[in-house]
Amino acid sequence: MMGDAPVEGVAGEIYAKHRNSTQPESHQVCAILGAVLEVVQAEGLQPTPTTLFAALMSSLEKSETQASAQVAGAMCTVLASVLGRVPAQILRSRFNASVQIMQSIVEQNDQQAGTLRAALACLSYITAAVNPTEWAPALRPFTLLLRYSTDARPKVRKRAQYSLVDVLAALQGTPALQGASDAVLKVCEIILPGPEAAARAAAAASNKKRNEAEAAIADAVSRALHMLGSLKQIVSLLAGNVVGPLSKMLLKLYVLRQPMLSRSTTDCLEMLCSSKNLHLGSAALGELLQQVLQQEAAWDRKDTDLMLALTSLIESGFTRLHELDASACALRLPQAFHSLLPQLCAEQEGVRFGTQQALKNLIHDCLDEGMVNTAVSRGSMGSSAMPPAHNIVVAVANTLTVRYQDGWINALSVAGELLEKLGSDGAPLAEGLLLRLGEMCAGASDAAEEENMDEGSNKVALAAQNALGQAIRAMGPQAVLQVLPLGLVEALEGKGEARTWLIPLLRQHVQGAHLAYWGSELLPLARALGSRAALAHQSPGRQVEAQQCRALELQLWNTLQSFCSWALDTSTAFRSYAKGIGTAFEKRQDLRVIICNALATLCLQNRKALKAAGVTEGVGYSDPSGIQQSNADDEEEQSDVVLPSEVPSHYDLQTAQANTQVLKDFAKNWLPLLFNAFIATDSQEHNSYGSAIAAYATIADAATLSHFFREVIKRLLKVGEDEAAGVPAIGVAREGGATPTARKCTYMELALCLAPGLDVNGVSILYKAAKPSLQERDQAAQKKAYKLVAYICEHRPDFLRTHCQDMTDCLLAGVVTSMSAAKRYRLRCLKALILLLQSNDAPEIHMAQTLQDAGQTETRQQVVGSMVSEIILCVKEVNQKTRTAAYELLVSLARAMHEQHPPPLPATGQDMDMEASDSMHSRGGLHTLFSMVLGGLVAATPHMVAATVMALARLLYEFAGPLEYMVDDLLPAVLALLRTKSREVVKAVLGFVKVAAMRLPVPVVTVHLKAILDGILLWSADTKNQFKLKVRVVVERLARRLGYDAVAENIPEEHRKLLTHIRKEKTRKLREDKAEKMEMDGGDAKSKFGGSTKRGRTAGGSEWDSQVFSDDEAEADVRTKLGDATLSGATRNARTAGKSAKSMARGGKGLPREMEGNPLDLLDAGTSRKMVKHAAARGAAAASAEEEDDFEHGDDGKIIVQDEEAQGKKRRRNSHLDDSDDSDFDDIRHVHGAKAALREGAGSIRYAATEGAKSRGRSSAGGSVGGRSMGARTSATAKGSQHSGDRFKARKGAKGDTKGASKVEPYAYWPLDRKMLNRRAGKQAAAKKGLERVVKAAKTGAVKGHKAKRRRT
Repeated sequence: MMGDAPVEGVAGEIYAKHRNSTQPESHQVCAILGAVLEVVQAEGLQPTPTTLFAALMSSLEKSETQASAQVAGAMCTVLASVLGRVPAQILRSRFNASVQIMQSIVEQNDQQAGTLRAALACLSYITAAVNPTEWAPALRPFTLLLRYSTDARPKVRKRAQYSLVDVLAALQGTPALQGASDAVLKVCEIILPGPEAAARAAAAASNKKRNEAEAAIADAVSRALHMLGSLKQIVSLLAGNVVGPLSKMLLKLYVLRQPMLSRSTTDCLEMLCSSKNLHLGSAALGELLQQVLQQEAAWDRKDTDLMLALTSLIESGFTRLHELDASACALRLPQAFHSLLPQLCAEQEGVRFGTQQALKNLIHDCLDEGMVNTAVSRGSMGSSAMPPAHNIVVAVANTLTVRYQDGWINALSVAGELLEKLGSDGAPLAEGLLLRLGEMCAGASDAAEEENMDEGSNKVALAAQNALGQAIRAMGPQAVLQVLPLGLVEALEGKGEARTWLIPLLRQHVQGAHLAYWGSELLPLARALGSRAALAHQSPGRQVEAQQCRALELQLWNTLQSFCSWALDTSTAFRSYAKGIGTAFEKRQDLRVIICNALATLCLQNRKALKAAGVTEGVGYSDPSGIQQSNADDEEEQSDVVLPSEVPSHYDLQTAQANTQVLKDFAKNWLPLLFNAFIATDSQEHNSYGSAIAAYATIADAATLSHFFREVIKRLLKVGEDEAAGVPAIGVAREGGATPTARKCTYMELALCLAPGLDVNGVSILYKAAKPSLQERDQAAQKKAYKLVAYICEHRPDFLRTHCQDMTDCLLAGVVTSMSAAKRYRLRCLKALILLLQSNDAPEIHMAQTLQDAGQTETRQQVVGSMVSEIILCVKEVNQKTRTAAYELLVSLARAMHEQHPPPLPATGQDMDMEASDSMHSRGGLHTLFSMVLGGLVAATPHMVAATVMALARLLYEFAGPLEYMVDDLLPAVLALLRTKSREVVKAVLGFVKVAAMRLPVPVVTVHLKAILDGILLWSADTKNQFKLKVRVVVERLARRLGYDAVAENIPEEHRKLLTHIRKEKTRKLREDKAEKMEMDGGDAKSKFGGSTKRGRTAGGSEWDSQVFSDDEAEADVRTKLGDATLSGATRNARTAGKSAKSMARGGKGLPREMEGNPLDLLDAGTSRKMVKHAAARGAAAASAEEEDDFEHGDDGKIIVQDEEAQGKKRRRNSHLDDSDDSDFDDIRHVHGAKAALREGAGSIRYAATEGAKSRGRSSAGGSVGGRSMGARTSATAKGSQHSGDRFKARKGAKGDTKGASKVEPYAYWPLDRKMLNRRAGKQAAAKKGLERVVKAAKTGAVKGHKAKRRRT
């Protein structure tokens, strides 16, 4: 070896790979490499791949080298690493000699697997370098590789297969590829027919040679499997003319019905069909796929793996065929569907799901627009031959019949994909499929009406509705309603059945439709229903009909918003139907919200389309959705306006501009209607009207909007003037509310709705109008004013920047006058202003309290600091929403400042020395905010200190990583507050410590563990405000994160008992959980149905708990309850799964009750409807049965838990008294105490005396009044004596047996004694004494009876 001299190049790589190995083979490789390197260097040559190749081959030529398997193997290992870098010309020049050497080594080391593998690797490199025009010299080594590719040794076989891949890959595009492919085909012709020949020979063999024949079959199958494994890797590299004969041999293997052979064959065929490198034409590929589909022996539905493999083969093959020739794929695609569709109702769930996915992929990839158009055109011409696309639709529709009932859910998914692919052009082909879906949805609707349940509880119904929804989206509502008309008027007249279940689907799925269709079809229908409802309402006997018609009318109107969603014909349809819709808005108050939502949808979607196209004029100055989100903060205000989704591809700029222009033209008509409705409506219903006004304001003309805005401002100012002067409002001035405050709030809200369309001058007027109300003492007015200002601050940054000084003065002046109800909106104003002041280009501001020589930076920091202090105080507001908003504002403000001023890279050297002179932004915006909050720890009031600690905890929870460097200074300062007398501060600090223990890294917490424990344990004995429990929770969390040993080392001696108690409770809880889980799972530690019932909690994935500072700290109990609830839920799921399995075992879903006595017409389309209805009813029954298993709740909300075991015992005891006439207890029912014994579960006379005594109020012998020893036995009730016959003995010296009070014939039983099962002879002998007594007594009685009978005779 070369010692420690550095080795580079390929030799260095070989050394690095084998130097540190402990295997002897690696040591041998290093020794051989060292020797070779010494020889090369002795010749004065560099250790290049070429020189190493020459040196190794000269050594391998020697017979003594080939004689040693270890030396030859090591040299071949080194050579295999070198050959890959030797130029091909050099290998070709030494090809014959090198091949002979390698063949000799392979043949001599046939039994040495390690040497053989290395030699095969070398042989593959040399064979791959053959001259492509001279294949003959490489035939023998290639055949040798083929032979070892079926070797029984896995590693040798794998190495040979890799070698074949390397050789064939090198021969691609050369004439030599044909010779190599022919060699592979010859080997396959020898091996692949072997299993069939062996099977025939075994069938003809005699019984004496049966074993030899079976061994021959096993050997032939094994070789065939190995060959198939090789073919799977090399089949895509073979020449195209050998694929045909090879595929025929592969298809013949299916006839044998050998599972492993069939699966391997399928894998080979899949590689053959799906490979893009294969030299196979579309005709040959199509013929091959057709032959696979015609192999009946292959489609064995009992073999799950084979079915999945065949499904994957068909999917990949037809996808490849469509890429090569779409017309050839179209001709054979129906046959693939007919073969795959029956698998949708297979017994194996995996087969059903795999088939479903394969069919959907085939529809998506292979069913193109040309096939659909051809089928539609042929159908219109009345062609007799069914086109492929139509054939596929019919086949999928047939899967929705009763025959495929078990696979309906999978079939419906395929049907939905097919309907979506057909689109509007293929709607004429989908008539039968739509009818099937309609029948299934109707059946679910019928079941929902009869069982009074939700249609969504039936999975089949939900899948059918989803499929029909896909048809509505893809084909349009017009095509679907043409096949499935609503039939509402006909149903009311008794001439048909209404499809009312279709209306909610229209509302949910219609998008991109034509608004004109709604106006021409659904609007007249809604008006007709409205007229019918008005007439029926006048007749006393038609009130139900009136309600039904009115409900249907409202449902039809509710579809208007869906038809407005990305409607293509808004420019023409809206102009035609705007007047009628406006009339309905003005006269029908119940339709106003629906129409408002539709208008908002039209405006928002067209505005979004214009913005997406880059249009900036005529689309407003801010997003109107901010109005809706702002209104959503109030619980009493909710809106049904759906924000627009992404702009569809078909909705271009021209369409959006035309639609927007029409809406602008009608703004002067719609805005007055919306204004009047807004003013006349109660404040709780303003949101829908406000959303419509805000959306319309963004696209309305500036002149029109300005006119209405001036009118609103005039009324707002008029209300303020009248209120200040004390003048009562009359006429128009009374609109908007009964009180001046209500009217002021209404007009401010209305002005806010117009804000998205106002320019800077309009916003300035709006701000001036709302500014006086910021100082009002009325909560409602101040809240509306702050809401308006918050919207301006958040959505109009241009105005905020130009009016920063005025806004700052206004907000600072409102610190004292702001009320709790307005705090949420005031906090939003503060956030926008703080972010502006913290930006790099912040405007200048001036403060009267600031020193004259203070710069802008100090002034801004002073202002921001005062605003942050107000935010901190809000975390302790009485209003819960305000507290939540304060926490959210802190976090969002920290994120925004962190993004504005990210922390710099770690500083070194001179930069660290200059850190003190930098600005507050030197460590980032997050550090700046945290430092501001940290200053509140030195506040003068405990209230402010407590609020600061809570704010620090929230920031530390959210930004534990970036703030880790401040923990060393932060924790001691916070922990020092535990020694204050303020309980408010201590409570906040305990919550902070809890957060720190949960979020900070373990090493950081470990460093401060002793200080944490010393501080919190000062309050471990204080039970007020649950401080004692809080401390225990913190200690428990520390023990869980850091370990009990780490806590035990740092906890004071006097508090070790607390840690010991926590550890014992934890151990006991784990033991109880384990026992309960074992009991639930029937002795198995893991649940079969639910797995583990506990969820892992991680710091990164947890969420902020707003109760961390509350007095409710019983977290362990809460977790226990949650765990128990989860556990009981798992038990319930297991029980439900068991019931489902039993129902499946009884025969699946079954037939409807009305069908059981009559033949079932499987071809009737209505059968599917009845089956879905029946399935839904069964599902509802199962759900109600499951609900019955839940616990009952009392009037006070407490859970009533019944002891089912005790009730079961009681029922079993009582059932003994009501036994049948032939009961075994009939002969002793009249015995004294027997009734009580049977009722209490005794089942015999054993407890008769005891129970009789209990019923009389006194204990029996051996009992006590306390009832602790009521079960003690006496001599009369000793074990085995109650049926011994002693109680039938005569009394007072008489002989013989007497009935006594029992009134039954005397009898005696030998009691069953468990000792008889004991293997010890002594135990068995003791047990047999009872039998001897019974036999002896029987013999004695028989003798006496015989004598007495003889005397009588």
